[in-house]
Amino acid sequence: MKYAFYPALLFFLVLLSCEKDQPIVPSEPERNPDRLDFQAPVVGQSNTFEIRSYECGEEIPTTGGDLELSITAVTDEEIQFTESTGNGTPFVFSARRAEGALVISPEDRQQSQLFYFYGSDTLRLSAPPVVEVTYQDCVFYNDGEKFTGDYVASLPYLELDGKTFTDQKVVSCVPVVLSLDGYLFYDEHGLSASITVTEGGFGELTTSTTAYLLKAEGE
Repeated sequence: MKYAFYPALLFFLVLLSCEKDQPIVPSEPERNPDRLDFQAPVVGQSNTFEIRSYECGEEIPTTGGDLELSITAVTDEEIQFTESTGNGTPFVFSARRAEGALVISPEDRQQSQLFYFYGSDTLRLSAPPVVEVTYQDCVFYNDGEKFTGDYVASLPYLELDGKTFTDQKVVSCVPVVLSLDGYLFYDEHGLSASITVTEGGFGELTTSTTAYLLKAEGE
């Protein structure tokens, strides 16, 4: 009887060993249904962005407070967004839903606080990055040159104003018609930051940055 037990025990040990060798596949954290989601938009979803101003790292007190981006209507063809702050009239605009992208008209981008500098109609949500950018002296670079273009770049890590951004997609100003550098940080679900950088001043130039940074849940 005991000899019949050994094959069963051996089979169990082999099975247990195989299970231990199986790779652990990390699962994507469950998203808060109240947070804005480009892929699964629902009326009432919203994200809040903290408005910050800097002179190349030196924070300037701001009175703008926060900006809220919310979804106020959804159809199969479009998502209606509303940008609102404590000051001024809310701005309502629509983005056309395309496969793996959102299409926002030039007229709407011009009035948007988050998208005004981005000169491409299409925000490519699912397009893979083709270059990697780095951050230095308040500006983002690709191979030593200022990053400019609507081609998608990746930003593995950035810490700004105590906020950490990882594995972000980045697009920049298109075309270069404004005297500024601008960047949108996002993933397939939503916008993480909108940052503009300008140079000015008399004598020694100063670099000024305005950033809309996504606030974490509970902030």
